[in-house]
Formats: sequence, structure tokens, C-alpha cells
Amino acid sequence: MGTWRRRLASMAVTAVRRHLEVDLLADLQGLDATDVRAITRLYQVLDRRPVYSDALDHIVQSVDQHYSRAAPKPLVRRLLASLLDETGAHFQELGRAQEAAQCHRIATELAPDGPDRTILHLLSAIHSEQQLHTLGSHTVDAVLRALLHEVGRSGRKIRRARILAAVAYAAHSTANFERLRTAVEPLAAAADTPGYQALATFYRSRLLLAGGRLAEARALEREFSRTAARVGPKDRAHEMVASALESLTPDGGAMDQAAEAARRGDHVGAAGWYGQCAEELPAGPFRATMRLFAEAARVQGGLLPSPAAVRQCLSRLCADNVFAARTITDVESLLTGLLMRAVDLHQAGADAQIVAEVADFLGEFRGGTAVGRPQGSGAYDTDARADMTLVDFLAQATTPVTAAEIVTGLPAHHVVWVHVTGQTGEHHLTVVTLRPSDPVPLVRRTHLSTADGKALAQCLDEDSEDAPAEAVRRISDLFFADIGPDALGTRILVVPDSATWAMPWNELAPRGTAALAISMSAAAALRSRPARAAVVPRVIGIFDEVELEGSRLEARALDRLDAQGHIRFTRVHSLAELRDALETAPYDILTISVHGTESDGFEYRMLLPDGPSSPAALLRLGLPEVVVLGCCWSAKSTERADTTAAALSCLAAGASQVVGGLWAIDDELAGRLLADTYDRHLRRGVPLPQALRQAHLALPPDLRPGAAGLALIGRG
Repeated sequence: MGTWRRRLASMAVTAVRRHLEVDLLADLQGLDATDVRAITRLYQVLDRRPVYSDALDHIVQSVDQHYSRAAPKPLVRRLLASLLDETGAHFQELGRAQEAAQCHRIATELAPDGPDRTILHLLSAIHSEQQLHTLGSHTVDAVLRALLHEVGRSGRKIRRARILAAVAYAAHSTANFERLRTAVEPLAAAADTPGYQALATFYRSRLLLAGGRLAEARALEREFSRTAARVGPKDRAHEMVASALESLTPDGGAMDQAAEAARRGDHVGAAGWYGQCAEELPAGPFRATMRLFAEAARVQGGLLPSPAAVRQCLSRLCADNVFAARTITDVESLLTGLLMRAVDLHQAGADAQIVAEVADFLGEFRGGTAVGRPQGSGAYDTDARADMTLVDFLAQATTPVTAAEIVTGLPAHHVVWVHVTGQTGEHHLTVVTLRPSDPVPLVRRTHLSTADGKALAQCLDEDSEDAPAEAVRRISDLFFADIGPDALGTRILVVPDSATWAMPWNELAPRGTAALAISMSAAAALRSRPARAAVVPRVIGIFDEVELEGSRLEARALDRLDAQGHIRFTRVHSLAELRDALETAPYDILTISVHGTESDGFEYRMLLPDGPSSPAALLRLGLPEVVVLGCCWSAKSTERADTTAAALSCLAAGASQVVGGLWAIDDELAGRLLADTYDRHLRRGVPLPQALRQAHLALPPDLRPGAAGLALIGRG
């Protein structure tokens, strides 16, 4: 396009933006930008299948909370309107006509001029002159998701192919392959010129390339090149096709050189070119992703020959904040590969300290980096924005801690990292043990036999309540081989991986264990503030005494301790009451004893007396150092790289110790266990980790497996 035509196009875009009151994504600030990203999180609820009725209610409640803030910007209004319209369609499919009508009514109030005008508005917001990759995929994705919905109900004057091509371009430029995958087939179906047909082929090749299917990707690239050569300047997609074609030329940039090197198996070249890509990009998720790819090439190519090389790899990952890439690609796979490389080096004679450093860095990715970090202010006035803020915590920069730092900071603890790796039929267990006052870790990598694998499966989640005693002993011996079965007075901090998080840890622990806690990482435990002992602790609680016998047992135990003068106990009945109480007075312990949901389409929720609450709501509370969540699944591990259950939210919000449910525990048994724990901790002065362990061991042997579903998470 010539200079005069570019100026004319720019003038036209400026005029449209002025007429539509358009906010460019790059111009959004503060809460407005957070709103846009939070809307993406709500859209993700609709993307999960099946769509649950509770999930739709959560969307409407979150949007309603947005209305409490006066006059959202035009872009936010349009996005909310599109979100509500789609939510209403799902309500209609579920037969909830009243809720569907309400959603459509509010959507019309927000965007009364219909989908065609909304499409123009959204297209202008992501105008191609912006460097979208600098904004992050979550920010752009809200607009793309809305465009995909609006194009399906647009009028005859709207050129669907043009809109879908714009969505594909924006998704590709922000490395949002999930959204690109959503847009490609509709683009192919709507293509009304050879140029748009060629673009569909081009973006299919990008998806194949991202999935590592290099030969198929190159075949489609050649097909695109042949088709693109026949696209004339009168084709409406000509300029986009020319730009895509230019990106495929041999000198098309570091990205293409990196992909080509990876295709050839040239790991040295791929690492160098991906590293150059990272250097050319501003700080953010896209740069972090390129750095991740560069280091993955080094791992795959065996280019890390020593512990020093592995540490340099970690340094490069930290410098570009690899965790920011969690919204774009699979960070955990690379870090797991890096851990296995460190173990290989150790088995070849290198020192074991690098193994502990990488193992803990992997734990930081799983949520540890969210713990003990200072929170910002102003992003917590709705659950949707607080949930987005939790994602930000999960993506915060961090640095590895050394074994010596862990020994110094946790001097009385055995720290045990547990990792299961491999594929079906070929699994390995890696256990790293750091003993008190000894900065040299012990590393064991064990091939899991069929019997080992069966025992491990029997000791996972709720199935562990029926695990044979032999299976429990077998797994205990594998996990704690370097502690010993009778180490009296031992305090253990376990850093499990995702596969082993929900296990009956108080049953697996060696007999002489005085206290056991689990943590996302040792670094997270070091950052947590130690729980202080109060002369007369202040305890606040919220309970479901109507449906849960265990809740009644727990509340009665606290009432007795209050009557005896051991504590000062306050009872509240809603999230609002709890928030007000925590704002007006300091407390030492918060206990929440209600039902918890395993999954209703979006994330874990606690069913408080005044209604369901997401874990994100806990981020907006001034939490005490100790939180007890007598709720099923409240301490379960994350199911996705950017979501979490309640325990991690409490730790991210400032708590240092959280007692929570790893699975669906029997509420009466949980109430009995917690009542005894409170008596030991609050009346007799036993520290909480030891009190929970003692209360567990005091139960009849047949009840202990079920009670092991309650665990202490955080600083033990």
C-alpha cells in the first residue's frame, strides 16, 4: 500500500475511533485494563465443556459486580455485552428462559446499537498498527473472543472473512494458539476470495508448527506460497497475504530461522535463534515464551553438560521471567526436562545441589511464587478481577533458592521433593531429600515397577482411604527412604508434584514424625511469615451448622475454649460480615467450615451461608497467619496452569499456614479431628503442625486414612 493510501487508511481509522468512542487496548490503564483481562477469564468459563449452570450464574454475578463501579469505558461495556449475550444463549439451552432474557436485556442496554457496530468498535480497538504482542494474550483475547461471538450474529453487510482474518492475525501475533485454532476453520468456511482461502492455509500451518508437526507445516507453507502467488492486488486480503508470504522468506526473521533449525534437529541453531527472538521483544509473556523455547532446545539437544550450565539456563529463564509464559505455552514440561537433566548429571558424578534448586524452581511454577509476595491494591473489588490478579501472582518473577539457604531458613526440617515422570508403563520416581543442618541433598531416582505403580495409584486422592496397608508402607518407603521409619521428633516439609499432591501424607509419614506439612515450594515456605503465638488467640469463624455435623462439632469446640478463657471467639455468617470483621480487628486464626465444590465448570468454590464464593474472594480479605478450611477439596492442586483452589489463594493473600481438604473428606470426621487439634493447639499450647499430627495419630487406626484428607499446607 502506498504512502498516501496508508495516510488515508489511518485517517479513516481515526475517524471511526472518534465516532465510536473507541478505547485502544494499548491506551487502557489501571483497572480498565484489568477489567478487559478479567473478562477473558469469564470467557474461559464458556470455553470449558460442559457449561455448568453454576458457572453461568458465576458469570452473571461477576458482571453484576462490575456495575458497582461507575461508568465503565466503552470497550468494557461492549465486551460485557457480548459476554452476557453468549451467556444468555447458554442459559436458553439449559431451559432457563428467565435468566436468558435477563442476560439479553442487560446486553442490549450496554450495546444498544447491535452486533455490527460492536464489531467495528472491537476491530478498531485492536487495529493492526498496534504491537499487540506487547500487551499479552489475555488482554487481546477478550476482544478476540467477543469478535468470534459477534460475527456469528452479524448482519449481511459485515464481511465475515475480513473479521475472522483480523482475529487470526491478532491471535497469531500474540501467540494465542488456542484462539487461533478457534478462528481458522470459520475463516476457511467464510473465505469469499482466494486471498482469504490462502490465509486460512497459512494459519493452519502456524498451528501445525506450534504443535511440533513440522513436516506437515512445511507442506502447508508450500501450498500457501503457491496460492498466494496468484492473489492479485484487487483481492481484499492481498495486503495480509503479502505480509504472511514475506514472513516465510528465508530472511524472514529470527522466528522462521529458529523454526527451521528446530525442524532440522539443529538444537544449537534453534537455541540461538529463539534467544535472538527473545532479545528483540519487549519484556512480557511473548519474550518469556521465546526464552523458554531457546532453553528447551538446549535441554533437548543435550547442550547443558554441567551443573554450571544448568544454573546459567536457570539464570536466563529468570531474567526473562519464564513464568509469564504460563498463559501461552507449557512451562512445566521444560522445567521437568531440566530437572531430569540435573538428575542425569548427578548420577554421572556431579553434585546434587543443582537437583534441589531445579526441583524447587519447578515447585515455584506450580504456585509457590504466589506465596509471600506483596500484593497491589485496587484490583480486588470483584471476584473476576481478583481471580485475574491471582494469575498475575502465579506469573511473578522469582529466583531459585540454594540448598544452603533452605537449610538456614528451615533449620529443623527435612525437606522432601517428590516427582513422578514418564509415560504409560515407564514411570520414574525422583525423590530429593534435604536433611537438617546438611546442605548436601540426597537424590534417588527409582524406576516404578508394576507393583510400585499399583501401590501409588491406590494411595492417590480419595482412593487412599481404602488403600491396603502394604501399599501405604511401600509408598512410604519410596518417599522417605532417606529419613528412616523411626526418626523421632522429625519435622517434614514435602514439596509434591501435581501427580502426588493429594496423598494421605499423615499416613505415609514415618512413625516418629512430629509434624508434616506440604508446600508448593521450599522458597514459598521461606517467604511466609512464621505464625506467632498469642497469649489469648483471637479466632473468627464462619460455619454451615445446618447441613454439616462436623461444622457443629468444630464450632462447639471453639465455643468451649472461648468460655474457658483460652480464646476470644467471633462467629460470622456471611462473606461481607467476615470482611468487615477482619478490617476492624486483628485475628490470629480464621476457620471456614462449609461445603466445597470439586468442579462446576470454572473453579473451586466454597458454599458460604450467603452464597458461593470463589477462592479469588479470599485475596480481598486481610487474612490472619493461620487459616483452617474445613471444606472438601479446599487444598487440592491446580487443574490448570492459571487456576487454583482455596488454600493457595489464602497463602497468596498473606496466610502462612492453611489446613485444608485434599479431597472430599467426611465432614463429621473432619470436625472431630479439628476439635482435637484446637484443644491441643489453643488450650495446651502445642504448635499447630504438631497439634494436627498428634490429633491425627490419636484417632482410631481405622479412621486415620479418611482423616488424612486434611493436611497442613505452607510453613510447617
